[in-house]
Amino acid sequence: MKEVLREIDTRIKRLEAEIELIESRLEFLDKIGASSKYKLLERQQSAGEIYILFFMLWGFIGLVLLLYLKYKYAEVLPFSLTPYILLMVILILLPAVYYAIPSRKPEEETPMDYLNKRERMARLLINRFYKPLKEALEKDDKAKLKELAEYISVGELARAAEELNEGNPKAMAYALYIYLARDTVSPEEIQEALALVKNKPLKLLLSTLLKESSSKQ
Repeated sequence: MKEVLREIDTRIKRLEAEIELIESRLEFLDKIGASSKYKLLERQQSAGEIYILFFMLWGFIGLVLLLYLKYKYAEVLPFSLTPYILLMVILILLPAVYYAIPSRKPEEETPMDYLNKRERMARLLINRFYKPLKEALEKDDKAKLKELAEYISVGELARAAEELNEGNPKAMAYALYIYLARDTVSPEEIQEALALVKNKPLKLLLSTLLKESSSKQ
């Protein structure tokens, strides 16, 4: 178990080192004015969207006016308003269709957004998975280990584990469940779980469990 706990400490230190690196990169980007540049671009994009909405509103008002003239003064007007009405409908629908298309290109993630996301995920894994995992293993707290298995399989923790290459969340949860049922599972089941798990602390935990299970037989 000591080797497993040491490996958990290693993972925590690795994530802490990544957090420090991210903070230094963010500080550098701030010094060279990159954050201000991306904020300016975001404001320009927002302004462009406001202009489009204003254009749609203007087009709608123009359409209402044309419809009013057509049905009120159609007999006295020397020309047909129908082509103008159709043109105004098209001008209104084009921006609406653009915003309604689900496959529209998503907003690009800025370097600052990416770094902030990785920092948040690293802190999440440290504080809500690795540190509680170490404490639960030291105390053999089965309730806490079961809770961690549930947490790591879905939600933010699962996304963080995948994004930071800590392993497959479902396989990590499975490894914890196997460890919880260590008194009843067979060596074959442990071996099967071991083949699925890529997370180093949990892989070492299962390897230790497999050795113990083999020595009992």
